[in-house]
Amino acid sequence: MQYKYLIKFEDGLEKTVDIRLNPATLDLAGAPANNPPEWTRLGFCQCPVCPYSASTLPYCPVAVNLSEVTYMFSDKASTMTVDARVISDQREYAKHTSLQVALSSIIGIYMVSSGCRMMEMLKPMVRHHLPFASLEETVFRSVSSYLMTQYLRARKGLEPDWKLEKLGLAYKDIEVVNLAMTNRIRKASEKDANYNAVIILDAFAKMVPWSVEQGLPEKGFPLDR
Repeated sequence: MQYKYLIKFEDGLEKTVDIRLNPATLDLAGAPANNPPEWTRLGFCQCPVCPYSASTLPYCPVAVNLSEVTYMFSDKASTMTVDARVISDQREYAKHTSLQVALSSIIGIYMVSSGCRMMEMLKPMVRHHLPFASLEETVFRSVSSYLMTQYLRARKGLEPDWKLEKLGLAYKDIEVVNLAMTNRIRKASEKDANYNAVIILDAFAKMVPWSVEQGLPEKGFPLDR
C-alpha cells in the first residue's frame, strides 16, 4: 500500500513524503531510519503510558519513523500555504491548505503504523486513509472502525463493546501519547509546523470520545427500518 504526499509551497519548493505500508499488517514497510537522532530515544520525553522499557527497546518506534519527515519540515511554519496532492493505490486527493493540516494527515499515518501498542486501535483506519479529514469525518470513521472491530470480536465468540465504553479509555491513552510526541517533536523543530500538526491530531482525538458521550447524531440513518 502506498500514500504519496506531494507538498508544493508558494515559492515553488516541493517536498515528497512517500509512505509505504504492508497491506497485511498495516505496519510501515521498509527499514527504519539509520542512526536515529537523540530525541527518538525511548527515555526522551517518554509517554507516561508507554508499555516499553529502554533496556529492551532503546528507541521509540513512532519517533524513529517520524524522524525523517520531522527533519524535512523542521524549519517550516505551520500556517504556510501549500498545495497538497495525495496519491494512493485507489485515487488521488488534492487540497489548497495550510502546511499543518497536510502534515497532520502524514504524521497520523506514521503514528498508528509504527508498531506502538498504544496506537493499535486506530490502525484499521489506515487501510482507508482519508487525507485532510474533517472532525465530522474523523468521528464517523473512528466509531465505524471501532464497531466493525466489535462485530468481528463477537463473530469469533469474544466479548464485544457495543456501548463504546473502551473507546473513550483508549482515546485517553492516545491523548497522552500525542502530548508526549508533541514535546519530542518540539525539541527537534526550529518552527512549529511539525508539532502543531500533532496538536491538530490531539484536538480530534479529544473530540471523538466527547462526541460519543454527547450522543452521536442520528440524522440520515434509517433507524425505523
